[in-house]
Parts: sequence; structure tokens; C-alpha cells
Amino acid sequence: MDIKLIALDMDGTTLQKDYKSISQRTENALKDAIAKGIHVVPSTGRILGQLPESVIRIPGINYAVTSNGAAVMNLNTGEAISNNFIGTGSVRKIIQTLTRRGLFCEVYYKGDSYSDNRYLENVEKINDFSPDQVKFIKYKSNQVDNMLDFTFEHAAEIEKINIPLLSEQIHRNLWQKFSRIHGVMITQAVAGNIEVNHRSANKGDGLKQLCKILKLDPKNIMAIGDSDNDLQMIEFAGLGVAVGNASDDVKAIANRITLPFDQDGVAHAIEKYALS
Repeated sequence: MDIKLIALDMDGTTLQKDYKSISQRTENALKDAIAKGIHVVPSTGRILGQLPESVIRIPGINYAVTSNGAAVMNLNTGEAISNNFIGTGSVRKIIQTLTRRGLFCEVYYKGDSYSDNRYLENVEKINDFSPDQVKFIKYKSNQVDNMLDFTFEHAAEIEKINIPLLSEQIHRNLWQKFSRIHGVMITQAVAGNIEVNHRSANKGDGLKQLCKILKLDPKNIMAIGDSDNDLQMIEFAGLGVAVGNASDDVKAIANRITLPFDQDGVAHAIEKYALS
């Protein structure tokens, strides 16, 4: 197969356990792919401001699919190639529900993450977060005094809403409630969280928009991922690859399964399917 673009999920796929670094073998594989003329494209639920330096500092990585496909970015200019915002009405319904219940959320707006002051002040006390996660969240999030006011002011341009650390019961209730809102898509990257995007915003659609710009056929794309928000891009790609730690749903639709993320699964797949 003639691979011309490699789409890479970040967390649980390309990055190591610290959520920011890549192994030397992975870095070498990415550089070798770029040297061969292959586009390497981070494809992630993160916004632009949260993309890992270990990846985007590599020369030749020029594009990224961010916010689960809600924004496709030109990394050289910082400009969006395409946007797919949630929509004002949907945003307001969701934020009002979360505010009434006193629940925390992260709002992704213009490539940055915004959170309630209370969330950032108490994040160190959350047992479910590792020290590396705490550092990442506090470093990359902007503090907002009033989440409802901030979100209502910018409702027309919200890329994604992330609702973390939900109990099983609240997760189930919110999933059912938000699934009934016309025009939104509900997914999750890790257990206990809910990610809300526009119904047509997903990593597969983001790659589709980028392929139009680059004039590439999906059959020449390899996509590698691990979780539910990677399903559409793995389906879209001519070669969909699941890392060994991927969910059962991802493995079921993938064409190939590589090693787990902490055993250089991404590097192994690139070496085997794109560089050999």
C-alpha cells in the first residue's frame, strides 16, 4: 500500500505515559516517514494549544486535526483550514445543565482550553489524576471566573466541551440527556468523561477536509488510534490500525493491530506498513 498520509491519535497511542513525550524510536519513524514525503498529521481530541511539543516540533509536521475534527489547523500559520463548531443553541443547553448540577467542564475555544477556577484550584485533590495529568491540566488550561458567562459570550465558536471525572450514574444520565440534543455528537476518550462536538465533527471528517486540500485519496491514508473518538478516522482511512491497548470497538473495525502504545506500537506500524 502506498501510504501518503499518517494520521496519529496522541493520548494512549503516540505519546508515552507522561502525556507529552515520544520515544526515540517513534521520533525516528516519524522523521523517516516525512523524509519519504509522507504527511504526518496529529489527529487528536486536544485543541491547538495542547498539542505536544515533542511531536509538532519535528520539521515537516505541517497540519493537525484537533478537537476531535472540529478544527483542522495549519501549524505553520496557526490558522484553521476548517472549523465545525458545536452551535450556539446546543452549547447553551449543555452549559446550563452542567452549571445547575455544579459539574466541571473544559470549553475549547479558538485553540485554547478554558475551565472554571474551582476545577483548576482543586485538580490536585482528584485521586483519579496522576501527577503528570495534574501538571498538564494546570499548565494548559486558562482560568475563568464564571463559566456560564464566558461560554454564553463565545457560544457560536466553541469547538468542543469536555466533561471529566463523572461517576458511572452521572455519566449515564448525561450521556442519555445530551444524546437527545439535535446536532451534537457524544463520545469519550477515557472512562468517566464525555466529549461533545457538532454531530458532523469527528476525526474522520477532519481528515476528509484535509484530504481535499492535499488532494489525497483515503486509500493512501493510514490512521492509528486507540479509543472511541478514533473510530471514524480509522474507518475513513484505507489502512486503519489499532494499537494493542485499544478498545474492543476500535480493534473490531481496524484492518491491523499493532503493539501497545508503551511498546512503540506507532513506530512498529509505521516501519511495517509505511516504510518497508
